[in-house]
Amino acid sequence: MPTMPIHLLRSSLLLATLAACTTFGSITSETTIEPGKSFRLGGGQRGAFAVRGTNAGRVPVSVFVERSGKRDSVTTVAPGGAIDAEFPSSAMAIFRNSSAAASAVVRIKVTGATSGLGMGYEENPRR
Repeated sequence: MPTMPIHLLRSSLLLATLAACTTFGSITSETTIEPGKSFRLGGGQRGAFAVRGTNAGRVPVSVFVERSGKRDSVTTVAPGGAIDAEFPSSAMAIFRNSSAAASAVVRIKVTGATSGLGMGYEENPRR
């Protein structure tokens, strides 16, 4: 019976371990964001992730990336507009509803490193 050389066996085991540690998949969501709040996505993932979808609500949604405590604007998506953004490992995507009266709705598909993605809501910073 033929046997696998030890260096190939070790390489195969390493590859299997890496594949098990980094989960890549997709998440589909329709998320409602209350007036004056933001939806936070990410922060704990080991790889990059992408968000694609639409602003299905009646108010604009501002998208930010947060890394190492610094928040930068990515885009503002008008009602009916497309969301298409990529975020690096350990970064967080922030979807801000600046409206004081109407809820925002985003329909998104998240792909890439989806394991370890945190999700939650926060109050918008006061101006």
